[in-house]
Amino acid sequence: MPSPEEFSCTCDTGLGWVFGCSRTGAAHVRAHRPCEDSYALWSGSAGAQPCIAFAIADGHGDPRHDQSRTGAALAVDAGIAELVAFHRSYADGSIPRQQFRAGFKTDFPRRATRHWRELVVQDAGGRTLPPAPASPATGQDQNFTRYGTTLITALVVHDSILVGQIGDGDLLLVMPDGSIDFPLPRDPVLAGNETHSLSSPDAHLLWRTATLDRGQGGIILAATDGISDSFNGAESEEFSIFIHSLVDRIRTYGTEAVAAAMGSWLDRFSAIASGDDMTLVWACINPEEQTPYKPRPKANAPVSAGQGW
Repeated sequence: MPSPEEFSCTCDTGLGWVFGCSRTGAAHVRAHRPCEDSYALWSGSAGAQPCIAFAIADGHGDPRHDQSRTGAALAVDAGIAELVAFHRSYADGSIPRQQFRAGFKTDFPRRATRHWRELVVQDAGGRTLPPAPASPATGQDQNFTRYGTTLITALVVHDSILVGQIGDGDLLLVMPDGSIDFPLPRDPVLAGNETHSLSSPDAHLLWRTATLDRGQGGIILAATDGISDSFNGAESEEFSIFIHSLVDRIRTYGTEAVAAAMGSWLDRFSAIASGDDMTLVWACINPEEQTPYKPRPKANAPVSAGQGW
């Protein structure tokens, strides 16, 4: 798991670049608690077909989920592994595009959930855990509850963007014309601070997925809920202004300069607003037919670690 004090990036020059940053929330710092978010980035190819994959997770953090920090780290490991495995299984080009997309909707949630549960069982069996908090669950179900976490994933391939989510957090696509699309519908069952979880007994049925055309490219962002909670929710005007400002800065100063300043910005949002851990991953996706893009931040760009939004 990347350190909360650092950002990381990965790329494929034909598809684009992806950056991630995770920060310990102000409330967690005051309580001497670690960051319970996690993220992972991956780029590579299979069958000469490149892909970019990323995942972010938000451990639940309350006493019933006392191992959720580890649960989040295992979730992004499972998510990336299954995204890459899914890509490789279709990379030879023998599977029609429609079947590829349908397979993601039907197969990926089941495979990612199962992989996470296997990792939880392995972790719980490989070390001595403290006594379990009071919980109505028993046996393996109790361990899954202790490791409870959300998960958001995205896979970018030559003509498609495939996204999946279980639990809260935000995933959105900013089109080249500046319009913002939320490809995953809100879950009408959830209210307030409730969220679905990989630890739910029927977790594989609680995923939301979508397949998008890569088309003209754009910027896809995924964030744990600590960020949108600092802006009165993902559908608020304040959050829209934040997203457009972020995209404008990326286009003006370059992805690397914005990434270098992101940690301080997230620290500031957490300190003055939600207090929660914050993780943001964004991928600059090239159009299908565009010459490969390489980020080139402006010299002396006025984006500094202490700059406010």
